[in-house]
Parts: sequence; C-alpha cells; structure tokens
Amino acid sequence: MANLKETPRQKMIGMMYLVLTALLALQVSDALLQKFTLLNSSLEIANQSSHSKNKGMVEGIEQRIKDLPNPAAYADVITRAQNVRKISDEVVNYLDGLKSKIIDAGGGIDPETGMVKNPKEEEKVFELMVGANKSGEAYHLVNLLDKYVANLEKLADPGTKFSKLALAANEDPTAKMDANQANKDFAELNFQSTPVPAALASLSQKQAEVRRYESEVLNQLAAKVGAKEIKFDKVFAQVSANA
Repeated sequence: MANLKETPRQKMIGMMYLVLTALLALQVSDALLQKFTLLNSSLEIANQSSHSKNKGMVEGIEQRIKDLPNPAAYADVITRAQNVRKISDEVVNYLDGLKSKIIDAGGGIDPETGMVKNPKEEEKVFELMVGANKSGEAYHLVNLLDKYVANLEKLADPGTKFSKLALAANEDPTAKMDANQANKDFAELNFQSTPVPAALASLSQKQAEVRRYESEVLNQLAAKVGAKEIKFDKVFAQVSANA
C-alpha cells in the first residue's frame, strides 16, 4: 500500500467516524443523529478542499511542464494526471448521486430547516443500498470502488498498491472483532439498520478516501517534473468550519 499521510483534521474525522459508528450499534438518539450530521458536514467541507487542491495540482503540473526545455517529453505525465482526475471525479460524482437518493429516502430536505425530513429512516436506506437478495446500490458500489483502485494503480508509480475502499466486516480491523458484525459484507456493514445521516457520512468518508488516493498519485506525477512542492495561486477557500 502507498504511504498515505493524513492531516490532523483527517485523523480526527476518522476517529470521530469510528466512535460514532460504534455508538450507532447501541442506540439511535436525536443527539447521535445530530453528531452524524455534523460529521458529514465536516467531511463534505474537507472533500471540497481536497477537490480544489487536487485540481490546482494538475494545473500546477501543466504549468511546470510548459516551463521545461522540452515539454513534449512530459506529455505522458499530463495525460496520466488528467486521467487520475477524471476517474476520481467520476467516482465522487457517483457517490454524490447515491447521497441524493439516500436524502430522498429520508423524505428529502425540509425547506424550512434545511435538514432531512426523516433522519431516522432506516428501512428505505436498507432497501436502497442493500435491497432484497442483496441487489442494492451498495453492491454495485463495491465493484466501482474496486475498479477505481485497480485503474488508479495503473496510473501510479510501478509497485504502488492501495488498500480496498469497500471492506467487508472480516476485512475491517475494527468490525471483525465484533461478533455481531463479523459476518456482514460491505453493504450490510455500512447500511443495515443505518439512519440517513450515518449513511451519508459513510459515503462522504469514501469520497474522502478517493480524494486522498488521488492526491497521492498526483504527488508522484508532480515529482516527475521536478515539482516537489507546487504553489497554487488559483485555489480559494469558500467554506470554513468552526471546529
């Protein structure tokens, strides 16, 4: 696996997600649902920041190559960087589509509060994501995430390996220790008995991992053109979390 460095914020969000997922197995309270809503908001803000940074990184690579003596010699680097962005955006956009469907399963957004109308909805989330005879959206998502990892490794430096993004319980270091979770597949582990905010946070967390993997490969490509650190002047912060 590639050595992917997490920022302190990413580590904090990851720890919050693990703790809240464990609590979810015990009970679903209004306070817990609110925590998942806040967690999802934090993940979405972080993901938007990663999106802007990675976009700027590709622009920086392109600009750096233009300044080199023989830009044509680095055409492959630009192509690979653009393909990394393309396949990453496709997965993130697909996950956004699933999040919209989950919000619809919760009754949509209340125009007065701006919140999901029925955040405690679990049955419709299960039907959508797991489904009868395991035919839900989450099973297609497993294939999509596995394909993404395989394609990303082809664009990365030789020997680069990334961990799977869609883990079954027996592949998850935390879940496999829980007798109640150990036999669940990815869909069941993430979307069985799961209210809307928790399901949204699960998908946002996958988006965060996609952006992190994307950033790792773009850093490799930046290094090929002698850009150990690329400065961006076209990236602007649009949203700032209070904590």
